[in-house]
Parts: sequence; structure tokens; C-alpha cells
Amino acid sequence: MQITCKNGTIVLDFYPIKDWNNNIDPDNVLRILSFKGETMNKRIVSRHIMGDDILTRINDFDYIVTDNKRGIPQYASLSVENTLNKLTPTEVN
Repeated sequence: MQITCKNGTIVLDFYPIKDWNNNIDPDNVLRILSFKGETMNKRIVSRHIMGDDILTRINDFDYIVTDNKRGIPQYASLSVENTLNKLTPTEVN
């Protein structure tokens, strides 16, 4: 899935992730933030956080859905750093 701000400078892409055995992770996705075509941030987030992020940006910040298809699964591993990116503020505190 891809959402883009109305002026096109900020793009968020969400891809399914898989491990090295090609097992798709049903609970998490890769989130890639790009600014003017340059990748700024990559992180693994839960599908719940993905849904909240999409709805918030569309409803509150005038983003539009530019691709509503599932992307090609990307290889990823859950490291401690990436796992922390999935946590909500209440889980961290």
C-alpha cells in the first residue's frame, strides 16, 4: 500500500515482510518513508500501527491513497531496534 501527501513530496509505502525461509509475517509490515524520492526511514511496524498511521494521515493531514495493492514481500528480520519501533508509548513506559 502507498499513501502520498497531496503535493507529492512525502510518500509512505507499506510492504509485507518475510523471513529467509519465505514465511510471510502476518502481523508486521515494512514501512518506508520517502521525501522527494529519497528514503528517509525504514522500520517494521505492526499491521495495527499501519492502519492507524494510514487513517490518521488521510483524515487529518490530507494524504491520498496512491496504490492500494499489496507490494512484493520484502526480506526482514525483527531485531531489538525494529521491535522497539513497533511498541506503543504505553508499552515502552
